[in-house]
Amino acid sequence: MRTSSLGILLGIALLSSSLSSSGCAPYHPAERMFTPLPVLAQVPVPTAFPLNTQPKMQAVHHWEVLAEDVAHQIHDVLERRVLERQFPVHVAPSGTTPFAKSFHALLITKLVDRNIAVTRSISDVLVLSFDIEMVRHGQRFLRTGKGVYKALTPDVFVHRASLITPSGGGALINQAMLEAAEVNVESGIYTHALPRMEVLITTSLAFEERFLMRDSSIYYINDTEWWHYKQHTLPSQPGTVTIRLVDR
Repeated sequence: MRTSSLGILLGIALLSSSLSSSGCAPYHPAERMFTPLPVLAQVPVPTAFPLNTQPKMQAVHHWEVLAEDVAHQIHDVLERRVLERQFPVHVAPSGTTPFAKSFHALLITKLVDRNIAVTRSISDVLVLSFDIEMVRHGQRFLRTGKGVYKALTPDVFVHRASLITPSGGGALINQAMLEAAEVNVESGIYTHALPRMEVLITTSLAFEERFLMRDSSIYYINDTEWWHYKQHTLPSQPGTVTIRLVDR
């Protein structure tokens, strides 16, 4: 009888070991019965880009940072070109807006700081020019069905929760993280409102008919400061023209 009992126990142990090694999982009828249906659409559905950040220009120092970066790129390009670096650089003016005049002056200063010859002459020179394009978007929101979310980091959003939760102290931690996010917004790590205005600043260095360097940088700007970059009128959608044909 004792031998028979040992045999039964050994058989149970071997069966249990076999089941565990084969990776058998509990059977869930709901999982086996569910079959996802194909998702169809008559036209492509808009989707978002992967999350990214974009700088916002709101100080003359930010213009200086861009001028410094352009001067650095020009210095690196001329270091690799023996022929072209024998010619001085002429910085072409690009308008009379506050940005155009300030950026023109900053470019000259940053080039001279790097011992790059700069001249007022327009003959036998490398021409450095820049162009400004401004885009005005419609009103845009970051909103959910239950309210506006607050950013903890550029890719994490948390909704303000009640202090009464099943987990107890979890809401207190959540509250502290939200307050830290508000401090980050106030200190300028990110902004809580999405600007409607963007500028595209393109800088080019050319010799004769060839581009030696070209840089295009995109920035948000404060909506009320568009006149720093654009002359005369605020950009808007083109108007509609109605033409009537009369048969006489």
